[in-house]
Amino acid sequence: MSKFIVFLLFPVSMAAQLNMSQDLVARGIAASNLTPNTPALDAKPLVEAAVAYATKNGITTLTADPGSYYFPSQRVLLNGTANLNIDLRYSDLYAASGAFECQNCSSVTFQNFTLDALQLPFTQVSVTAVDSANRKLNFQIPPGWRAPGEFTSDVRMFVFRNGTPLPQVGRLEAAKPITGATIQVTNNDPWAQVGSIQPGDTLVITDRGGVPAINIVGGQRVAVRGVSIYSSGQAGLAFTRTGSPTIDRVQVIPRPGTARLISTNAEGIRISAALANSTITNDIVRRTADNGIAVSAGWIAAVSQPPAGATVQVARIGSAPFPVGAPVSFINTTDASVVGSANITAVSSQNLTDGEIVTLTLDRAVTGLATGFGMTDNDSQKRGTGSLIANNTVQEILYASGIWLAGLQGTTVRDNLVQRTNSAGILLQQPTGVSGPSSAITIRNNLIDSALSYGGVSAGPIEAAASIHTVAESNTRGQVTTRPFSSIFVTNNRVTNSPRTGIRLQNVAGGEITGNTIHGYGLNAASNVWLIPPCCETMGQFLSDFAQPVLTTNSLLTVSGNTSVADSNNVIANVSSASGFPRVAVNSWVVAYGTKLGPTAIATTVPFPTTLGGLSVQVTDSAGVTRAAPLYYTSPTQVAYVVPEGTAAGMATVTIGSSSGLAQIDTVAPSIYSANSSGVGVAAALAAVYTVSGGVIPQPLFQCPSTCMAAPLTFGGPADALIVSLFGTGFRNLSSAKNATAQVGGMAVNIQYIGGVAGNPGLDQVNLIIPASLAGAGEVPVVLTVDGQTANVVTISLK
Repeated sequence: MSKFIVFLLFPVSMAAQLNMSQDLVARGIAASNLTPNTPALDAKPLVEAAVAYATKNGITTLTADPGSYYFPSQRVLLNGTANLNIDLRYSDLYAASGAFECQNCSSVTFQNFTLDALQLPFTQVSVTAVDSANRKLNFQIPPGWRAPGEFTSDVRMFVFRNGTPLPQVGRLEAAKPITGATIQVTNNDPWAQVGSIQPGDTLVITDRGGVPAINIVGGQRVAVRGVSIYSSGQAGLAFTRTGSPTIDRVQVIPRPGTARLISTNAEGIRISAALANSTITNDIVRRTADNGIAVSAGWIAAVSQPPAGATVQVARIGSAPFPVGAPVSFINTTDASVVGSANITAVSSQNLTDGEIVTLTLDRAVTGLATGFGMTDNDSQKRGTGSLIANNTVQEILYASGIWLAGLQGTTVRDNLVQRTNSAGILLQQPTGVSGPSSAITIRNNLIDSALSYGGVSAGPIEAAASIHTVAESNTRGQVTTRPFSSIFVTNNRVTNSPRTGIRLQNVAGGEITGNTIHGYGLNAASNVWLIPPCCETMGQFLSDFAQPVLTTNSLLTVSGNTSVADSNNVIANVSSASGFPRVAVNSWVVAYGTKLGPTAIATTVPFPTTLGGLSVQVTDSAGVTRAAPLYYTSPTQVAYVVPEGTAAGMATVTIGSSSGLAQIDTVAPSIYSANSSGVGVAAALAAVYTVSGGVIPQPLFQCPSTCMAAPLTFGGPADALIVSLFGTGFRNLSSAKNATAQVGGMAVNIQYIGGVAGNPGLDQVNLIIPASLAGAGEVPVVLTVDGQTANVVTISLK
């Protein structure tokens, strides 16, 4: 590891803009500026005043000085705002009830900030005793956490042991109100196995209610970029009926450097009533209490009275109008089929309220309609056509699926890494009462690993039968024998470590399952199989299904060129050598884990060869270009290599001899080395005090007699500077030094240098200036974020 420390100061570029922290008073916009780090100052009225001023005066960019801002009353409401970029320069926002709601906005961008709750919508308590016969749990509240009795809305619970969801227990429900130190578990679902809980387990109690952290309703071309959402009582980021939205480099994760076990109480990213050209790219979603990413186009009405000829009464769902000329389809709730389609020629008066009864005249009679049947838009522009879900990392989903789709047309899901989900990795579903059928869906070049294995599966096999799964349901949540889906293409995906079927397409008329690789399927087929539906398979049939790598049920599809191996031998897992995270960057160090990779342990030095001990690593990127990777170390179970220069972003195939696996490649994927090589604990870093007289006093930052511990750092004199140099990988290609931030012990610190280590391919370095105000802080977390991605958290100790 290089001990060379580089000093470099980056100039700050100033663009024409309205700085809310400096200009509000001077321009007569408000009585005070948006001063950072002032908890008593409500940011809402100041931001709204700035938005109004910008709109009136043609200002297109709002900024603020970096710092913390607070929204204790209401979220900022932007109604009809257009052509505005809100760039908060990586500030930290704290909100009581969501930070922003944008209604009918056009060409508005929110970017570069973190968002957390002023008061968390969940709590974590420690189980002290279990009364399984009476389904009661006693608990104690650790310091700093809310009392469960404060939650009175939609209370759901998850059980963790040693930081991981208990595999025998799914989502639990509690009697309300929760009083004293006892919780009564109310749901008797088969996955609510209270007897499996032990004293010492952690119970995460959520209150699913309120509003999303960021809520976009209507409008068009609204973008959210470089935003990290750490908590929400609802979805983290939600769009509804928005045309051409963009969600790029968004993180929905537990707050780094904390003991939190979850992020949001519902979905991480959700698009409802999806219009055309939704773009969800380069995002990281982890530990949500519902689907990681959810995109759907739902019912717009339900038949309230059987038709008379070409006239039908419907009950509106939502508030979208029914335009004359709109094509619609009607869905049979008993078998999920499309009963018929027509165009609207006349509409009775509409007040656009949910549940409103509206009389529609159609250009033709649709026979066979019954009360309760669904009505959907049949215009592809209102069904998500042209939408893209790509290059996202979705991990550790506590409930439901990694990527969930419903009612869409013309949508592509590619190059995503979905790992450790409670239900399917990718689920294309037609649930009655929610959506109609989907068509022209492409699921391509994704890696689905260890789906259906994160905590106890809290669903029946109709929703949790395979790692990649399509299914339509009846109004009793049962199977149907119809084929409402069409043109479904599942190609060139890799499924690994699947407890049940690798790929199962059900209820599909037309499409392909081709070129997929399934390594490890049916690995735990009989575990947690709940709620067999009344139609159409028995438990024995489901278990037989689960033992298949690829399965089609009630479908007409082309199935060809798929490869399956019952176990996961010869599979390479590619992760950052510093953090173990599966998202890696070009020019970064990666470790490939496998079996029988190399003949023996061999290490080398710069310049790194592309062949070592007769072994080579071939990286074929998402554009189909193959490059040989520089090698540092080979052994039978590990190979360390550098992602070759020029590798395209997306899923790359890594081949080492007869073994292969996928690696998710990005431009940046920051990781920091720790002293114990685990990616956690004290940093593998250098430190020195630079005196005012020009002296340099090195300081040990860690010591590893048996286990690695932090060595306390001292600050020197008042005018001296304490510099900590962290080493990592995956961030030398950052877009700009201004797009990197660091916090030490929760305090923002200045970055003196960030980039590659000269003469050492793959090794990167960031120098932090530690302020004297942190003296005496003890062992504290270091959080580095680069281009919207947060590295693994390491620690240093400050004396």
